[in-house]
Amino acid sequence: MIILRQRLGDIVACFPAARLLSQAGNTVDFCCFPQYHAIFNTVSYCRPVGLEALSRRKDYDQVYDLEITRREYDAYRASGIKWRDYVYGKYAELAPAKDEPPHFDRRLAVDGYQLPERYALACPVGISQVTRVNQEWFEKQCRSLSQDPWYVLSDKAGGSRWGTPLHARSLDHLPGLIAGASTFVTINSSPNIIAAGVRTAWHQVYEPGFGGQDNYAAPGQIVLHQPPGLARQSWRFWVHYWRRRLMGIDVSKDSSRK
Repeated sequence: MIILRQRLGDIVACFPAARLLSQAGNTVDFCCFPQYHAIFNTVSYCRPVGLEALSRRKDYDQVYDLEITRREYDAYRASGIKWRDYVYGKYAELAPAKDEPPHFDRRLAVDGYQLPERYALACPVGISQVTRVNQEWFEKQCRSLSQDPWYVLSDKAGGSRWGTPLHARSLDHLPGLIAGASTFVTINSSPNIIAAGVRTAWHQVYEPGFGGQDNYAAPGQIVLHQPPGLARQSWRFWVHYWRRRLMGIDVSKDSSRK
């Protein structure tokens, strides 16, 4: 059993670990909150289980706890180690899967969205997360990359200040929607990690917080760097900045105005 209870991007980033264990002949249960279970419809090599499985640890031959707990969070941040290196480094047998993209081996096509034959897709905010990027700058970058009609991805029904809102009705629709776009631009969030498994090229806005420690890099990813002055307008930037500073980490590069 793999334990990683929440954060869609983290869960998807650990699909390669589940696949590696499955290829070794294991039946792999993945313990997470029920709201993430739909994404498992896109893979055949692991199955979601609820938190009740935590009380049955003894029933499993091996348990891989891949969460970064609150007790170890500060140590993780202070280490400066990239997220995947840190998480996959917890268990030596998982290391071979660290740099593998998520593998979606079930149907990716999605129906009922009435999308044009060619559409460009943007993800300026995270799934269930708040804005991390200056929206005016993000829109300008998108408009410069494609003349196809732009759709703005969200996991919630609602409006958009630009582009046509595209509400993903279920998490298992995300890989198909992202794969089908002529151009895809995203922040460093779960859609960025999903893109690594379904696209050969896409654009991602670099995550400056914590020195890029959480940034998910993958082949085919074209990185866009938000101007530092705009990045500092984000509350997320300052949360990261002050937490790093209080931890005694060098923040001179984070606060640079160059």
